[in-house]
Amino acid sequence: MIGKRFEDIGADDVAALITNAVRESRTIEYKKVLPGGSDAEKKEFLSDVSSFANSVGGDILYGVEAQDGVPVKVVGLEGFDADKETLRLESSLRDGVDPRIPGLRTKPIAFQGSGPVFLIRVMKSWAGPHMVTFKDSSRFFARSSAGKFQMDVGELRSAFALTADLPTRIRSWRDDRLAKIVVGDTPIPIADTAKMVLHLVPLDALNNPDRIPARALGNKPVEFAPMWAGAWDHRINLDGYVTHGGRPYADKGGVEHSYCQVFRSGQVEAVSADLVREVNGRKIIASLSYEKTLLESTARYMKSLEAVGVHPPLLIMVAFIAARGATMGVDIRYGGDLHLIDRDVLVLPDVLIAESPKDLPRAMRPIFDAAWNACGAPQSANYDKNGRWAAEKLQGVPMEGSP
Repeated sequence: MIGKRFEDIGADDVAALITNAVRESRTIEYKKVLPGGSDAEKKEFLSDVSSFANSVGGDILYGVEAQDGVPVKVVGLEGFDADKETLRLESSLRDGVDPRIPGLRTKPIAFQGSGPVFLIRVMKSWAGPHMVTFKDSSRFFARSSAGKFQMDVGELRSAFALTADLPTRIRSWRDDRLAKIVVGDTPIPIADTAKMVLHLVPLDALNNPDRIPARALGNKPVEFAPMWAGAWDHRINLDGYVTHGGRPYADKGGVEHSYCQVFRSGQVEAVSADLVREVNGRKIIASLSYEKTLLESTARYMKSLEAVGVHPPLLIMVAFIAARGATMGVDIRYGGDLHLIDRDVLVLPDVLIAESPKDLPRAMRPIFDAAWNACGAPQSANYDKNGRWAAEKLQGVPMEGSP
């Protein structure tokens, strides 16, 4: 795999592969032409892509001639229509591989004097293993340094076991983090009040404990500002990089009201101690403000993770701590009867983001609906009848109809 962010890969990077004679490997493959329409070519394409997804991911470069696995020149793809070919190949994958491979990314790379090179980046998939089903085939492929191979029974058993064990491992990690927050074992001293906790967990994070150098997390424009904090500060720590804000250390016994811990493995933990406010003796959650803050923070954190090479799939996980007795704050126009949250730790449903979402509010709605369910309401009051965000304008959040 080319060692750069997908967005930054250009002609110079492809040329460097040729200059440095970077041989085909477990994570990179060269193809002179795009797959055609014959059954054999389609099967070859499907096995190539699924083998990367079932292994550690990788890049396929079409329009590069190789000899014995070593790239020798860019031949380009004459008459190449990027939109048409992308749709054709995506359709082939959708119909010929099961389950669907998430997170596939494609781009044409222009070259002077020839047609473009077409790059397909395949991320390691945690939704697999993926089977080639085209023309009643039932084959699983993986990759080694020598190229792709058909998986045997033992390899399949290991792949299925790894996928099945993953949700348990992630939830165990999150439960451990929640337990630490409950007892005050946090990277920044934080106020002893009701808290909102957001975790973003890339599915490959637990197998990559040191994927991001701490110094990379501190570089602009990568920003992980804490939730609900105007002024904030930051520093490198043992786990990676932490931001904090909301109140000077000198106030309230030296505690803050918000922090965001970014782990070197790619997980993000954002905690705010401003979830609940006392209003006329009632514990109130600002029902619009908290959803808006979660959406904008999640969008910002996902964008910042991508800037350091961490991409979906990932889990969005939200919990309230010390929320017993609180309820949603709504204006007089809301006609529902609300109740009080009946537990100290309210763990809301996880949301899997398989690839960069086009409508983050719609994707995260199950989290918000569940919080309202805990207060006796059928759904969030901030969405319309069609499931679209209908409240205040959101900043930097991808959604339907946005430019």
